[in-house]
Amino acid sequence: MVRFIIRRLLFAIPTLIVISMVIFAILDFAPGDPTGNLPLTVPQDVKERIRESLGLDQPTHIRYVRWLRQFFVVEPQYIIEDLTGLQLINPEDPDAPVRILSWQTRGPVFDLIFQRMPQTLLILGLAYVFGALLAIPVGVYSAYRQYSAFDNIGTFITMVGYSVPTYFSGLLMIIIFSVQLKWFPSFYDTTLEVTNWETFVQQVKQMIMPVTVLSFFNAAQVSRFMRSSMLDNLNLDYVRTARSKGLNERVVVLIHVLRNSLIPVITLLALQIPGIFGGAIITEQIFKVNGLGQLLITAIQGSDIPTVQTLTFIFAILIVIFNLVADVLYGILDPRIRYD
Repeated sequence: MVRFIIRRLLFAIPTLIVISMVIFAILDFAPGDPTGNLPLTVPQDVKERIRESLGLDQPTHIRYVRWLRQFFVVEPQYIIEDLTGLQLINPEDPDAPVRILSWQTRGPVFDLIFQRMPQTLLILGLAYVFGALLAIPVGVYSAYRQYSAFDNIGTFITMVGYSVPTYFSGLLMIIIFSVQLKWFPSFYDTTLEVTNWETFVQQVKQMIMPVTVLSFFNAAQVSRFMRSSMLDNLNLDYVRTARSKGLNERVVVLIHVLRNSLIPVITLLALQIPGIFGGAIITEQIFKVNGLGQLLITAIQGSDIPTVQTLTFIFAILIVIFNLVADVLYGILDPRIRYD
């Protein structure tokens, strides 16, 4: 298992390099200029000096190598400094390496990401956990009671949840629960600090709708996949053999069948973690959650290429990492799978 993980990590290095080249090239050649939003009265020579200060006067391959070095070498040093207090870079050194800077704020991109990350992780984390906890039991019971009233109702609800996009369900919840019933706030207040019971209740209320929207969407996908996987395994020979040996039906379903059925579901669950950031981008826009999705949209609108490049590449890294996690979990769930 250890050798397999090492091999996959080594294979991930050229994969991520190619992904980074594609991301950098697409965004670098895309239309848009950081000086495009400046007033027309700004002289052209001033715009050129601004472009030079941003390093845009250099060739594409030079800027790519510099960005890659900043991402993998410079930024980790600053992160280690913040976590441990060790001084790895002297800020007074004129030759100190430059961090990845946002064109909009002129501040480090990673600082912006760490500021927005808690909001996104709170919403996404709860939505992911609630979605999985709801979807797996519903999928298992629907498969075990195939064509029952529970299965038919669950199938209809999951089909609706899978078909309806998050921007529609989000707006619908705002209209019903915020505008009509006035139960929950329509917008997420990121400045709210939980200091007492009253602010805690406010925090819970403003989280209910975005978490529900994402949970419902994620649960619909996983539940359908779980049901299908359970149905494939319930009619196999090993299930009949286990029942013929007199094993308890609960043991057969929840131990033998569920364990084998979870193997393909693990892929979906693992890849959902980076994938739900796509849904979170829309959901954060609807509920005005000041998270990574909002940061990405703002960066795109402002032609803030370094921020867009960094966020997109982080999402790509998450996909590669959780692909590896899914493969490792295969070996844990299925003893037939050996990597060494």
